[in-house]
Amino acid sequence: MDTAEPLRWLLEQIGDGVTLTQAGYLPRELVAAAFDRYPHWYPIGKGPRSEADLFQLAALHELARTHRLVTKRHRTLKLSAAGRVQLTDHQLRQHTAALSWLGTTAAERQFAECALGALWPEPRLRRDLRDVIHPVLAACFSRGDGAAMEVEDTERLLWRFWHTGRELGYLDERERVIDAPISLSATGRPAALAVLRLLAEGPRDHI
Repeated sequence: MDTAEPLRWLLEQIGDGVTLTQAGYLPRELVAAAFDRYPHWYPIGKGPRSEADLFQLAALHELARTHRLVTKRHRTLKLSAAGRVQLTDHQLRQHTAALSWLGTTAAERQFAECALGALWPEPRLRRDLRDVIHPVLAACFSRGDGAAMEVEDTERLLWRFWHTGRELGYLDERERVIDAPISLSATGRPAALAVLRLLAEGPRDHI
């Protein structure tokens, strides 16, 4: 099963090179192709006009840049050597996507671990997921000024986890209502195992 299908699709589209706009965005024809393939990314209006209107595509573009899967020379964006390897290596691509979903901070990683454990047996409402995880985070982390974590801090972590999971195709999109249950998709379940394996196999500061 191919995990992170949207990431694979984007890498395929970039291929030997696309010409970025003057503002540095992906070309309009690629944005249109993304909208055709993933219409749920922009469910209102006539469709996005640029990458700036399609945050899911922008997030995947950022993921590709962060992991150096693409190179840019002037306004030409093309796959790097690492990107070409990722395009053909399912396991490596899964690892990269899992890292992105896991997050970079200790709090993000703790949230991902708790959320995936809660979602594995059954879908959960957003507020229920937040309320189950918040006591764990509040016991482990504090704000930068030393104050205790508030529910809104956990809500922000939930927002990042939810949106990243949707962008990668890991969270089920069949229900688009904001308060609908969150559930793992068919590709989200093996991705969840990959995330939990990353957490289990090494020191968290070095994942």
